Amino acid sequence: MHNHVGHEPSGVAFNAICLNKDGLPHNPLINSGAIMTCSLIKPELDEASRFNYVIEMWQKLSGEKRITYDNSVYLSEKNSAHTNFALAHLMMSNGAFPKGVDIKKVLEFYFMNCSLEADSDSLAVIAATLANGG
Repeated sequence: MHNHVGHEPSGVAFNAICLNKDGLPHNPLINSGAIMTCSLIKPELDEASRFNYVIEMWQKLSGEKRITYDNSVYLSEKNSAHTNFALAHLMMSNGAFPKGVDIKKVLEFYFMNCSLEADSDSLAVIAATLANGG
């Protein structure tokens, strides 16, 4: 993970078009880091299987509560993605992605993950699960 994503605060906006001194996203909690993290999740699987894996993981963390997907959010993310494409191209030009990554597919997967929904009860269970070591 840390070969591709840093773990320090960036000190800049979440969508800033910049990388750390090693040419990597500063951390996984900003857009560039989240995009990079998406490239690392089950890359051997097809897109549908990768997305199902993510949903199943969130459901497990939430105590099997329902995690949903909002297509209108996906379309909004996809249609206003100029900065995210710029970040992906910057990371690609710096050699930050693992070899063989298709940034268009990674961004589609990222937009899908940005479109997941959970209610506050589910998020509270997820937070408690993570706070207790998973």
